[in-house]
Amino acid sequence: MSCRAALLLIGLITTTAAQAAEPVRIGITTILSGPMADRGQSEQYGAQLALNRINESGGVLGRPVEAYYADNACDPAIGVPATRRLIEQERVPVLIGALCTPVTHAIMPLVAEAKVPLVIATSAGQDFVDASGVGGNDYAFKTIPSEVDIARGLMRWLASQHVKSVAIVAAADTFPHANAIAMAKAASDAGIRVTDEETLDKGTSDFGAVLNKLKAGTPDQVVTILGPFAASFFKAYEASGWKVPLTGRIDFAAALAAVSQQFVESGALSSATSITVFTPEQQTAQIQDFVAAYRSHYGLVPTQRSFFAYEATLLVADAIRRARSDEPAPIQQAIKTTTMPSLLGGSYALDDHNHAHTPLQILGLRDGRPTVIATE
Repeated sequence: MSCRAALLLIGLITTTAAQAAEPVRIGITTILSGPMADRGQSEQYGAQLALNRINESGGVLGRPVEAYYADNACDPAIGVPATRRLIEQERVPVLIGALCTPVTHAIMPLVAEAKVPLVIATSAGQDFVDASGVGGNDYAFKTIPSEVDIARGLMRWLASQHVKSVAIVAAADTFPHANAIAMAKAASDAGIRVTDEETLDKGTSDFGAVLNKLKAGTPDQVVTILGPFAASFFKAYEASGWKVPLTGRIDFAAALAAVSQQFVESGALSSATSITVFTPEQQTAQIQDFVAAYRSHYGLVPTQRSFFAYEATLLVADAIRRARSDEPAPIQQAIKTTTMPSLLGGSYALDDHNHAHTPLQILGLRDGRPTVIATE
């Protein structure tokens, strides 16, 4: 071997060793302890599946990509210093998080001050959209649809089905209540009349009375965002004999478990529909490949948190690749200009508020199981 060839070989070995010792870092803050730790674990599983695929394909910038985690325990008092540690001690140039809405709110000023981009993969609120991008926090990027996106998608689809009026019933909890407000506005914007709006607080027990109030306005359909009241509501719906179609954000598993088999077999729920941001039931090759890989790795069915953490990790890696840098400023600019495709269809191209608009799925019951019947 010539001296020149030997020097080149030594340089290659040294470079390879250095690259192996210096992974490209991604920071992820999520819930890894406490009563909601399973939700954070599903995010972690999705992110790790993406990292496996990235690294099996050679990594980014010729280096492996590694996630550095911070457990925020769904508590801002824990989440803020944990995120600060990722930025200041682990020196991560980009973050994904934080799943827990209060923690996501609390770390937004931190990432703006540090000028480190944050991809909000699973905190769904429209308030994050309103606070980001133009006139707001230019370091926050929201990839999961908000309740406003979901409401608009459902009302567009209902209007296409010639629905002229809806009643809305929702649990009083923060998430269902925000969805109910968005549904009412989206219905009005779509020219659909809202005949009634009912709120289910913790003391609600007479669901027959609730159904009677909804029935009085003779709506074409009832939009439901039931939260913990799904089982009680569907039992009362069966008992009422009312045949109005139900729609909204229906937990079909809870609904089917609450009603009798005879009720299901009668076709009483055949007109029920639900809108979702991700479902493992979507029968496209890309989604089924993701579902199969997730099941193979973890023995579980992926959740929407798994999916959006998976794609957020791919998006961040793609931004680093296009930026040709693992520094925050080039990554931020690369995220702003992303057109990375989503397995859901469409792409993650961002609007002026740093918000992507991926397609939504309309589910219906076919042969007793949730099935995608339309895409919005």
